Amino acid sequence: MPKKEVEKLYKELQTILFRLIPEKWESLYLYASVIGGRGEMFFYYFPKKTFLKPKPVNCYEIANKFGISEEQYNIALRELYDKIKQLNNLSIKKWTNITISIVNCLFTIEYNYNNILNSRYTDEQRRKYWEYKYLNRPIESFNKQDQEFIKYYKEESNIKPSFYTEGIYIEKNELAKIKETKDNLSEIQKIKQEEVKEVRNQILKC
Repeated sequence: MPKKEVEKLYKELQTILFRLIPEKWESLYLYASVIGGRGEMFFYYFPKKTFLKPKPVNCYEIANKFGISEEQYNIALRELYDKIKQLNNLSIKKWTNITISIVNCLFTIEYNYNNILNSRYTDEQRRKYWEYKYLNRPIESFNKQDQEFIKYYKEESNIKPSFYTEGIYIEKNELAKIKETKDNLSEIQKIKQEEVKEVRNQILKC
C-alpha cells in the first residue's frame, strides 16, 4: 500500500470518528466490510466511566440520543465509510472486513480476509460474534441458538489477520473543530431541554 496515502487515510478516519461522538468516551470499536459493490459498517463506543458501568452506544443511535439532524449525521457516516472503501482500494492484498479500535490512545486496525460472499454464516451471525468478541458482551445475554453458534464459530480464511497500530494523533486545528462540534451539540441539547421544560409547564397550567 502507498504509505503516505494510507497514513493520511488513517488520520482522516481518526478525525471523523472523533467528530462523530458528541460526548467523552473511553473506547471505540468499528466493523466494516467491503466486497465489490456490497458492504456494511457500524461502530460502538463506551462513554466515559461514571458511577454506573457504561454500556456501548451504537453509532446509529447517536443522532436521536443527542438531538442531531439524522440526515446530516448519516452524511458523516457515509463519508467515514467512503474513507474505508478508499483504504480497501489502496490495499494490494484485498481484505474483506476490518475492525478498528481506539483504546488507551492507540488506533488499531485488524485486517481480515474471510470469504464473506460464500460464507456459511449470515451477516447477523457474524455481527453477534463480533459483539461478543470486541464489546465483551456476556455470552449469557444471547439466546441458546446464538450461544451455540458463538462457541463453534471459526474464521473462514487460511490467511491470518494482519494488524496495524499507531498512537492517536490529531492536529490542533482538528481538535478545535471537534470541540466546536461538541459545543454546538451541547447547545442544541440545552435548547431542546428548555423546549421540553416549557411544554411541560404549559401542560401543568391546563
